Amino acid sequence: MLKRIFSYLTLQIEPTRECNLNCKICMRRHLEEKEGSLSFEHFKHILDAYNFRYVGLHGWGEPLLNPELFDMLNYAKSRGVITNLTTNGILVEEHVRDIIASGLNALAFGIYSMDSLDRFKTGLEKLLSERSHRNLGIPKTYFDITIYRDNYDEIPELIETAIDLGIDAVILHRLFNVYKVDPDVRYITRDEEETLFSEVKKLSKERRYKIYLPREHILPCIYVKRSIFVAWNGEVTPCCYLPDYSLGNALNDNFKTILKARTAFIRNMRTHPVCTKCIW
Repeated sequence: MLKRIFSYLTLQIEPTRECNLNCKICMRRHLEEKEGSLSFEHFKHILDAYNFRYVGLHGWGEPLLNPELFDMLNYAKSRGVITNLTTNGILVEEHVRDIIASGLNALAFGIYSMDSLDRFKTGLEKLLSERSHRNLGIPKTYFDITIYRDNYDEIPELIETAIDLGIDAVILHRLFNVYKVDPDVRYITRDEEETLFSEVKKLSKERRYKIYLPREHILPCIYVKRSIFVAWNGEVTPCCYLPDYSLGNALNDNFKTILKARTAFIRNMRTHPVCTKCIW
């Protein structure tokens, strides 16, 4: 009965901590451990032992750097697991056929400026062309855009570009900078957010295009309640933004122990020093 609970959660799992970029908005800068990759065997163990049905492959590295990534995706597909992947897009061009063949359900491109789009636009266009050529509905593609001070004026243009390229939808989320990774990287004001969201809603209606806006942040956090994060080394945390808060290890610990620790965390989330500052 307890094990069944995990089947209703989304497993967010980190294929690798290594990255080919050093983005100024990324929390990876805050982490002491910046190297290490999840093995295919460990991925299989976690997926099978906990009976997850929804898996998001992302973390504080670039998933496509893991040489066993497509083994993981193919295995998940063979188990009927719904998969999504978040990438910075740079390596997509050389993996277009692998991505299509893997049966990946959704592919999100982490993006925060027009300049960052230029780094992967060619690969994105090839992926969309191949998907169309094969008359496939997956992977669904998304622009996952982080809102912050420096790109405030660019966001409507990024959305218009996504529409013109044929991206299926856009996801907007607020900057997470509780750890002050870069003191010069700041979020916009509440008034600016209201103005931006109003403009985005108008654009969505005019273009008949799906744009996901961030929710009002509440505690206990809905994302923590609906998912669980497993780092590349098996360490389980309530959220990818809490890399030092261990609920146990998915490779070594009993799932009852992890579930008990997770329940206790959710119960006390309203007093947690990071969660109480988070607006994500």
